[in-house]
Amino acid sequence: MTPASEGSQAGRQCLGQVASEEPAFPPTRYRPPAGATRVILVRHAQPLAYRPRLERDTLEGQDDPVLSSLGHEQALAVAESLAQRHIGAIYSSPLRRAMETAAPLSELLRLDVHVLANLREVNLGEWEGGLVHQRISEHDPVWDEVWRRERWDAIPGAEPNESLRSRVQAAIEEISSLHKQETVAVFTHDGVIAAALSVATGSRPFAFASSGHTSTSDLVVSREQGWRLRSFNDHQHLRRHPGRP
Repeated sequence: MTPASEGSQAGRQCLGQVASEEPAFPPTRYRPPAGATRVILVRHAQPLAYRPRLERDTLEGQDDPVLSSLGHEQALAVAESLAQRHIGAIYSSPLRRAMETAAPLSELLRLDVHVLANLREVNLGEWEGGLVHQRISEHDPVWDEVWRRERWDAIPGAEPNESLRSRVQAAIEEISSLHKQETVAVFTHDGVIAAALSVATGSRPFAFASSGHTSTSDLVVSREQGWRLRSFNDHQHLRRHPGRP
C-alpha cells in the first residue's frame, strides 16, 4: 500500500469514527394524528353487464345489479387483503354490488356491515337502470359533455355535483366521528370515491374518477389535519387473482 492510499484509508476511518459519534436522524414514516380515522374506500367488484332486453333491478330508481362471477372472485381477493389491515368496522352503500363486495370481509372478520344511504352511487337521472353503459358504448355526445364540464347533471335529471359532494362529505364525517383511532373499510362506488378524494385534495370533480373494481383508496380524517389522501386506486391484491381492473 502506498503512503497516499494509507492516508486516504486513515482519513476514511477517522471520518467514519466521527460520523458514528454524531446523532443519526433516519427518515420518519407518516403517523396519523391522535384520534384520526383511517378510511379505506373500496370500489365495488365487477357487476353483471347491462343487457337492454333483460329486466334490470333498481333500488329507489337507481341501477342495482348483482356481482358477476368474476366480481365475486374480486370481492374475495380484496377481503383477504383487507383482513390483514386491522379493520375495526365495515360500511357499505345500500346497492347490492357494494353489499356483495363487502360480504366476504364481513364473514372473515365477523363484523356487521353498516349501511349508509349517503354512500350510494351518483344518481344518473334518465340514464339510470344501466342505460349509462349503453350510452357510453354508443359514444353519446352527452357523455363527452359530462367529462368536458366535469358535471354529472349534464345528463338530464342526474344528481348535481354539489348534492353528491355534500352527502359524501357527510357520510365520511359521520364514519370518522364514530371510529376515532380506528381503520374502517367503506364499500362504495366510483362517483362517490371521486367526490371524496376531490374534497380531500381540493382537486377538480373528476380528477379521481374511473378507479378500478375493488381498488382501494386511503384517507386519513382528523379534526387536527382535516382529510388527507394517502393512496389511490391500489389493486395489488388482484395481481395474485384473476380480474385485474
